Amino acid sequence: MTEPTSTSRRMVVYCRISDDREGRQNGTERQERQCRDLAARNGDDVVAVFTDDDRSAYSGKPRPDYNKMLAFLRDGHADGAYALAPTRFYRRLDDGLEFFKLVAEKSLEVQTVKQGRYDLSTADGRRDALRAAVDAQHEAEQIGERVRDAKADNLARGEYRGGPRPFGYESDGVTVREGEAQHVRAAMDAILAGDSLRSVCRSLADKGVRTVARRYKQPDGTRGEPESREWKPEELRKMLLRPRNAGLMEHKGEIVGMAAWPALVPEDRWRACKAVLEHPERRTTTGNARVWLGSGLYRCGTPGCGETMRCSTSGRGSGHEHLPSYRCRTGKHVTRVATPLDEHIANLVLVRLSRPDAASVLLPPVRPTEKLEDLAATANALRGKLDGYTQDYDADLITRQQMLDGTALTRKRLEKVEAQMAAQAQSNVLAGLPLGTAKVVDEWPGYHLDKQRAIVDALMTVTVLPAPRGRPAGFQPGVTKTYFNPAAVRVDWKHPG
Repeated sequence: MTEPTSTSRRMVVYCRISDDREGRQNGTERQERQCRDLAARNGDDVVAVFTDDDRSAYSGKPRPDYNKMLAFLRDGHADGAYALAPTRFYRRLDDGLEFFKLVAEKSLEVQTVKQGRYDLSTADGRRDALRAAVDAQHEAEQIGERVRDAKADNLARGEYRGGPRPFGYESDGVTVREGEAQHVRAAMDAILAGDSLRSVCRSLADKGVRTVARRYKQPDGTRGEPESREWKPEELRKMLLRPRNAGLMEHKGEIVGMAAWPALVPEDRWRACKAVLEHPERRTTTGNARVWLGSGLYRCGTPGCGETMRCSTSGRGSGHEHLPSYRCRTGKHVTRVATPLDEHIANLVLVRLSRPDAASVLLPPVRPTEKLEDLAATANALRGKLDGYTQDYDADLITRQQMLDGTALTRKRLEKVEAQMAAQAQSNVLAGLPLGTAKVVDEWPGYHLDKQRAIVDALMTVTVLPAPRGRPAGFQPGVTKTYFNPAAVRVDWKHPG
């Protein structure tokens, strides 16, 4: 590096900061001010400023304004560039070589506030520049190693490894924020009671509960100001599936042991919710279209079919009026007007739920089971055993095959214990209902459609049979718009009695 000259040139300023999670841009604004001060002392004109806020030069991810600056210089719109330090331009050797090549080809002036002027016109200057690039990459790699080592130490101790504040906890990742934790518990209870993610999101919105403020990526690649948003189903699902909710430490997708922070919910409750959310047959609604009571539940009764039915407005009623109707998913078999069929099924459900013996017939008997505390302790012991196999193999105490065999057997035992925990905590969707009373009839209209569907699914299998020929008694053409024949619907109860 040499002292800067006073020759007036057209210069650009390049500013970059690797991590600006607060979105204040103080770092890049300060860099621009210092570079402008240096340009003014040199008598240079600043013709453009390029800024990559919250962009690492070592990660390899695109830096939009850096690429724009290179194109600007390559096209001859400026004579050189200012930056706070050489590492603002590059952190990797290959980026440095590309930059030096452009500087040499265009005879560009490059000056930095911290380390003076680049002179690539001499062998010594080019050597110094290459050394600086090598040193920058070495420094970045050392920082990465220190970060990885720190995270590994935290993992071994079950400590918080940093990152954005998790919902339900304070910014230290350890202290419970009770105002949010209660919503985590309520959301899990709702999922276990048959509600959908979408309905839980609506409930949270009604209560004014929003996500933790985040700085979201903008179209130009930068991050905006911190903002909280209403919950979306996929965001809620991801939050509820976090092992940290149960006080468990996760590493690379696997639970490796107990964490240092307190749990928001018992592990068995979390596992039960996880089992519901990850069930392959769980219905997810991605659009805004209305879902009817029997969509995906009712089945076509045409011999040899058995497909589920969907509801649409393609069916026609009397006078060629479009009416919502269920039809077999194949589009070839039974069709049935939706409203009277849903009313019929809802009436059957309410009659069954109101019977005095509903609780004894519909709810499973309480059976003595292994204590949940014992299951949790067994699960943690098995996780520790898995770590032990890896450590013994690293220390050459066992062979690779012994490690693989022992790991496979232990994983099977662990999966069985975890399944027991989930099964014991799994709520029956009927358990929270006022069974055996008329109150269930009064409450039914207030249940969200997702919960009504879960109750129907828990009670019965509905098969829509091909309608018999002819009009039912009491049908009056031109007066009766629709007609419904209960004999054309078969209901198989899942809880006989």
